[in-house]
Amino acid sequence: MDFTIFISLLTAFGFGSIVTALVQSWISKKFKIDQRSFDERKAAYIGLLEAYHKAAIEGSDAAAKEFAYWQMRCELVSPPTVRRAIQEMIETNDDANARHIAQENLEQELRKDLKISNFAE
Repeated sequence: MDFTIFISLLTAFGFGSIVTALVQSWISKKFKIDQRSFDERKAAYIGLLEAYHKAAIEGSDAAAKEFAYWQMRCELVSPPTVRRAIQEMIETNDDANARHIAQENLEQELRKDLKISNFAE
């Protein structure tokens, strides 16, 4: 009888170890996917903001094309709210007040997407 209890305990602990290993593997894989997604979005947003800055200062055709490139990268990795905020920035190019509001909206959407707290609130 003692032998069967020992076998039962050994089996139970072995099964638990297998389940633990599988859960740890799944969590690790999910973390890596989430981290890669975050890194891709962060790189695209930084590139977009740098291109926006360059386009605002230079106003050249090359700067506008660079902004369009980063906009396309953001289209690939960002949620619809960020894509709409970027589009608002483009559409308000000739209206300084509307541009200011669109820029604040873009900043807020980028913070939300990257889960960065808004210290102004």
